[in-house]
Amino acid sequence: MGSRDPETDNAKDEVTVLVTGFGPFGNNAVNPSHLIASTLPVSFTGENLPNIKILHASPIPVQYRVVRHVVPRIDFPPTVTKGGMEPFPPLDTLTPPRADDDLTHVDLPLETRPGFDFILHIGMAGPRKYYTMETCAHRDGYVARDQAGESFEHDTYWRDTYKSPEVLRPGFDVEDVWRRWKSDLMGVDVRPSNDAGRYLCDFTYYTSLVEYWRRDPGGKAPAMFLHVPGKIEDLDIETGRKVALGLIGAMVGSARRKEKEEEGAM
Repeated sequence: MGSRDPETDNAKDEVTVLVTGFGPFGNNAVNPSHLIASTLPVSFTGENLPNIKILHASPIPVQYRVVRHVVPRIDFPPTVTKGGMEPFPPLDTLTPPRADDDLTHVDLPLETRPGFDFILHIGMAGPRKYYTMETCAHRDGYVARDQAGESFEHDTYWRDTYKSPEVLRPGFDVEDVWRRWKSDLMGVDVRPSNDAGRYLCDFTYYTSLVEYWRRDPGGKAPAMFLHVPGKIEDLDIETGRKVALGLIGAMVGSARRKEKEEEGAM
């Protein structure tokens, strides 16, 4: 049963990718991560890729409590259950959490299912001039204060309630994703990274990965995080757009090849 070539057997079906960016941060009234996310096409394809449908979320507030409340509900919409998927309202239609809400405990029922085949979170990395794909996310160490002035330095919810690992990693072959990504972006400085920064980017990444881990600790979470530079000129956003599309293509291509190889080995 191993007669198919995983590189040339181009699947004709469609996959969905959720892409998120962040709202204002510090002195940045406009966050380049959201600008880049919002410029991505509704769909695209490429050599040896299925049709890739992109769904955009409204910008995520740079606040720990809001991220812990909202991100699981984007990734695993309550309308997605074992019985199928219903249309999920966009982020901006969710009821905004009140300032006095206790959003620390936000468990979703484990029967909820992913709303998307892949997830790409995009965040800004200050004065950095290069782009990074983050290969892991961290549970603890969120000392820096968010846009609401709150630190999560002493937060132990994931550790105590879920007993989740200190570090979680996406389910991709990250070396293969990295190879595909950089080969598609000659002349652009793109790098892998194992330190997403212990701030809202890292926190958001872990929030997504831990929801997959809760449902299947040995499974393969199809989520990735992309850090982009802080500039918002037209050329910067266009470059970021190409980088994001390249990474999405690399994620999907790598995952699909692995699926086909596993099928061929059966």
